[in-house]
Amino acid sequence: MSDSADISTTVVLAFLIVVGIIGNSLVCVVMMKYRDMRVPINYLLVNLAAADIMFATFITPQYVLSHAFSHPSGMTGTLLCKLLTGGNFAWVGAASSVFTLVNIAIERYGVFLIPGSWVFSLIVNFPVFLVVDIDDKIGACVRIWPKKWMPQAYNVAWFVVMAIIPLTVMVVLYSRVVYRLWFKYTPDDSEHGNRHKGLQKVRKRATLSVLVVSIIFAICWITDSIVYIVSHFSAESFGPAVYSVSNTMIMFNSAVNPFVYGLVNRRFRDKIKIMFGGASCVKAESSEETETEGMEMSGSVVNNSKVEERQRNSFKSSAC
Repeated sequence: MSDSADISTTVVLAFLIVVGIIGNSLVCVVMMKYRDMRVPINYLLVNLAAADIMFATFITPQYVLSHAFSHPSGMTGTLLCKLLTGGNFAWVGAASSVFTLVNIAIERYGVFLIPGSWVFSLIVNFPVFLVVDIDDKIGACVRIWPKKWMPQAYNVAWFVVMAIIPLTVMVVLYSRVVYRLWFKYTPDDSEHGNRHKGLQKVRKRATLSVLVVSIIFAICWITDSIVYIVSHFSAESFGPAVYSVSNTMIMFNSAVNPFVYGLVNRRFRDKIKIMFGGASCVKAESSEETETEGMEMSGSVVNNSKVEERQRNSFKSSAC
């Protein structure tokens, strides 16, 4: 790859890293600052944001700062490769984001595995911590596998565990959800019709948000996984440009999530406006919809008396 192309790729990657860290930090602040945002699904989104921040933070030394500094050699170089400059913890964050997306897909079934996502991520990446070392000849971190077949086996396992299985689970579960919300006909009765419409509206908006995030994940991760799988089984390896593009797509996946929440989730967008003084007072959702959303996101049953009592007021103002 030419020097100009290398510089351009580094600049784009650095921009996405900054955007990703700032955007995902805002997600964490909004979800934790406002009490009405503290519902189970949002805790999963905070975990996803934390995983994306971790990926962006630890990928920086490997692909951005490496152009400005010479890597130490010897024992110091080895230690830095394993803990900082080799990108190991970046891929722990990336793996955690994958497991979190799967957890979001199964959240409606009452399954929450936030601590488990980090444990699984460490297990999946543990072999890399053992084989990453400093190559004094090129002054960079490389993976030195004891046997030739090991990187092939590891990348196939990674492809299955981090791409095929998660995508299969998400496609199956979201297909059922999309069918039930958008295509299945459910007649309304006069007593519960309005409440049912409000509940469906909230479910559609929440599902659309995570569905868009999952589709972007699928496109970015499948591309990156295929590149690395082919590179270990093909006699002719890809050029540096292909690896740079695939890594940039992973970073794009991490950076774009907060913008998806802002475009699709009105409540999240309103909280951002309030935080930055964009509006002195933002009109919130209808009381029925707010009540229903809290119940739906927390996995509990809507309390009829509470909803009917709040239906008397069509809208309520948000505390500014």
